Amino acid sequence: MWATIIGVLVFSGCESAFNPLDRNEELSFTMNGLLDVHADTQWVRVMPIGQSLLPTDPAPNGTVVKLIKHSTGETIVLEDSLFKFSNDTFVWNYELAGPISGNESYEIIAEAPNGAQSRAVVNTPSSLSVPDVEYSEDFERISISGTADDTVVVAETRYLVQAFTEVGCSPEREVIISHADELRYISEREFIINSENRGDLASEMGVSAFNFQVNYRQFVLITAGSDWPADVSLSDFEESLPEINSNVEGGTGLVAGIAGRTVEISERSQPCDL
Repeated sequence: MWATIIGVLVFSGCESAFNPLDRNEELSFTMNGLLDVHADTQWVRVMPIGQSLLPTDPAPNGTVVKLIKHSTGETIVLEDSLFKFSNDTFVWNYELAGPISGNESYEIIAEAPNGAQSRAVVNTPSSLSVPDVEYSEDFERISISGTADDTVVVAETRYLVQAFTEVGCSPEREVIISHADELRYISEREFIINSENRGDLASEMGVSAFNFQVNYRQFVLITAGSDWPADVSLSDFEESLPEINSNVEGGTGLVAGIAGRTVEISERSQPCDL
C-alpha cells in the first residue's frame, strides 16, 4: 500500500510550484519520499534539476543515491528504477529493499556524475503498535484505541464502495474518511477514536444512507518523525511548496520519516454487477 502512496507523492512533486526548468547552480536534485519504519521497501524519487517539468527521456542519468545510518555509519547504495507514466513521462525512483530502524537518523545523498550533490537528513519515528479496532457494519461505526509516541499525521478509514442504481450498481470507487477531528488523547501516549461513517459515505457518494454497498474496509494510522513539517498532513504533502518545507540541502523537495500501520477491517467482497 505504501508504494502506492509514495508513488503518488513523489510523482506529484513534478506539479509543485518549484519549476525545475529554472536552473540554479546551487541546486542539483529534487528529492521526494517517505522512509517508513514498518515498510519492507523504501522509495525515494530523485530527479536532476534542470530537466523538463514532465521528463520524457528514459536514458540513465548516472545519479547515485546513498543512504547512511548515522548511528553505525553503514552506507547503502539504493537501486534505481525507471517509472513510466502516461504521455511517455519518466521518473527515477530509488529503492531500498528492507526495513529501516525507528528512532534513527539517516542521511540520503544524491550525487551526479560531475560530483554535484543534494542531501537530506531524515529522522524516523518510534515503532508504532498496531491499534485495536472494533467495527460495526450497520452504521459503519468504528472504535480505535492505541498508543503513539510521535505525531499522528494520518488516522483514516478507507472504503471501496458502490452506489445502487436503477440498473445495478455504479463503478466501484475509493472513499477515505479522515478521523483527525475525532482523535482524542486520554494520556500522553494513549488515544481513542470513535466515529460513525455511514452518513459521510452516503454524502460523499451523493446517495441516501442505505443506498450503497461496501466491498472493503481498512483503517490506516501513520505517525511521523521530527522532520515532518508543522501543519502539513499526509494528504497535503504533495501540495506543500518545496521552498517552504524542503529539508533538502543543495536541492529541493521533502524526504521524511514515518511509521505506518494498516488494519484490515473486512475481507474483500465481490463487487455487484454494473
